[in-house]
Amino acid sequence: MQALKFLVIFMAVLIVAGMGLLAYGLISRGGGGGSSGDSFAEVEVPLPEGCTIAETEVAENRLILRFDGLAERNCQQVVVIDMESGKVLGQVRGVPGAP
Repeated sequence: MQALKFLVIFMAVLIVAGMGLLAYGLISRGGGGGSSGDSFAEVEVPLPEGCTIAETEVAENRLILRFDGLAERNCQQVVVIDMESGKVLGQVRGVPGAP
């Protein structure tokens, strides 16, 4: 009976220690994915007047925005943003009247 009591207490201590280590690991590594703490908080993407964001997608640590609206106002475009630095990596624009 004494051995069983010791075993139950020992297992409870192991469970508590394991949960503590798990919590420590989650807190120490849960910094938002940036390896050096340089993640951005706010990015301003120029949106032409009269345009709307029609679709967003995340792919390989990049945010892809598709704008919608009148082509004459330069609304037909796709913008790719790096999610770690917040920099605009590129834009693809639809040109009206192109062959």
